[in-house]
Amino acid sequence: MKDCLWDVPAHFPQMTGDDIHLWRAHLDEAYGNESLITRISADERCRADRLQKPGDRALFVLAHTMLREVLGCYLGLTPSEIMLETGACGKPRLAWQHGSSLQFSLSHSGRLALLGISQRREIGVDVEAAVPHDDLANVAAHFFSPGERTALARVGDTDRSDLFYMLWTRKEACVKAWGKGLQIPLHGFSVLPSTDAWTESPILCPDVDTQTLGYCRSVPVPEGYAAAVAVAGSGSRLSCRHWSAVSLRQR
Repeated sequence: MKDCLWDVPAHFPQMTGDDIHLWRAHLDEAYGNESLITRISADERCRADRLQKPGDRALFVLAHTMLREVLGCYLGLTPSEIMLETGACGKPRLAWQHGSSLQFSLSHSGRLALLGISQRREIGVDVEAAVPHDDLANVAAHFFSPGERTALARVGDTDRSDLFYMLWTRKEACVKAWGKGLQIPLHGFSVLPSTDAWTESPILCPDVDTQTLGYCRSVPVPEGYAAAVAVAGSGSRLSCRHWSAVSLRQR
């Protein structure tokens, strides 16, 4: 898994019930491409305009263009035909009018955007720029489980930031997959990997006594970032692809 290649597909991939598709985009795709803003909705353009930093606006536009382009290719629709809505706790989803079982999760940070797509299974993804932080222990005290705090305290300074962001992205991915928002406290469950970070680890949702989420795993991203995916169920096939701002329909 650590050697997963983020290739640019020559043809759009087909999805079966067991497939989990991850798509990644880089901010460099956005600069100088004026057409991206035309592929998102009016509401998304307003949300982008409210962001203060030009880089944040560009990344938001890039991420939501990727979302609409990719969903459109799966559904055979144009980006403008994609209708989105939010669930009870604010998790975005395809509008019921599409009659589709596709699930998705979108995250962006720094200069990267990450999109996860699944068939029927709830999914969550998270990517974070690993910004240096002087107070990791204090953050961990509020949001990490006792076992996670112990693991963080045992590593040296060099590895502490890597472990922190590995755990943080795994937690965020799980919360997004559960779709319950802040109803689930981050310190209420552990995402420590059972073997290594790249292997599936079963995760127990703290407000469900006998049901596990399925699995959580870290995914390879460029140095200076951390990312993870969490998906309900088991026995899935994960593949990673790079999204280009050149329309997938042109390939």
